[in-house]
Amino acid sequence: MTVLRGMAWGHQRGVGCLREVSAAYARRHPGVRISWDSRSLREFEDVPIVELAARYDLIAMDHPYVGQAHAGSALVPLEELLPESFLAQQRANSTGPSFASYTWAGSQWAVAMDAAAQVSAYRPEALDVAPTSWEDVTACLEELPRHRALLPANPTHLICGLLTLCSQIGGSGWLDRAGLDPEVAVPAAERLLGLLALVDARSLDLDPIEALTAMSAGDVAYSPMVFGYVNYARDHAVRFADIPSPDGAPAGSLLGGVGLAISAKCAEPVAAARFLSHVVSPECQRGEYAAAGGQPGNRAAWTDPAVDAASGGFYSATLRTLDRAFVRPRHIAYPVVHRRAAEEIHPLVRRGTTAGEIVRRFNEVCAATYAELEP
Repeated sequence: MTVLRGMAWGHQRGVGCLREVSAAYARRHPGVRISWDSRSLREFEDVPIVELAARYDLIAMDHPYVGQAHAGSALVPLEELLPESFLAQQRANSTGPSFASYTWAGSQWAVAMDAAAQVSAYRPEALDVAPTSWEDVTACLEELPRHRALLPANPTHLICGLLTLCSQIGGSGWLDRAGLDPEVAVPAAERLLGLLALVDARSLDLDPIEALTAMSAGDVAYSPMVFGYVNYARDHAVRFADIPSPDGAPAGSLLGGVGLAISAKCAEPVAAARFLSHVVSPECQRGEYAAAGGQPGNRAAWTDPAVDAASGGFYSATLRTLDRAFVRPRHIAYPVVHRRAAEEIHPLVRRGTTAGEIVRRFNEVCAATYAELEP
């Protein structure tokens, strides 16, 4: 009996769908058993892969940790276990830059099991359509009662929002070891503070799951910038749309999603690779994975009319945003920069601060962290 242990995150889109897919896989392969533990969304976003690789065979991961995982020799380069033809198929069928986000130092460290980005969400009985430009977003928020709009902005997602707005203004080249380009980041931070002033103050306590749960319950009508979760679109209570932008073109949204990786300490890497290749295959992604509440990473699922219809149009409504998404840095230091900057800046925003101060603090944290971890 081959027994594999996996670590995902605690949501139907995370561990729930993997448990269902694994059970079906085990029925077809009686000699294999795959169990899954879960961690919170906060832990998924903040806990280094090196710590998990010591205890698990399969790991659901966020792409900014690829550099850390490589430096710590935590994962198996997938080209050592999977044929190039398979990886080429995954590359060709990536949803936006999802596959490429797990490519680092000449190797492929995970495959895109799940794809996501920051988009917008709304209740159809409250809004006919979602605004496409930030000017129209502001007008919409000014008309809605504040308690009817949320912008998930707990520490981690506050910085995610800032980066999306920077990417939309600056295109590329606005973030390096020294931090954010003030000419890009100050206007972006001003926009972020302006949005927060027009939404419910509890936004500063919420992650996307909490915001979308409130929207699904009918308490909230609109969120202009939130990571897309297909699960909240299935009952048609919440609809999703492309990310707003300065000119209405859905570009620059921060890429999320989940990669599936194999630990370097896995005792059964061949068996793990077989399961991994099944999970991300087009057949599984648009079949049992999507049906089990997963949010596929394979483009074949995103463009499948039946999968889209079952999701209330989630995929067709947000695919343009995914295709133009922004990939965060994957250097060793970057996840630490994100966490430390979030811890520094979030209290300032809660108390009241300026865009210039947000950028200054971020840049101080960024320069110091890179000097410490990548001198």
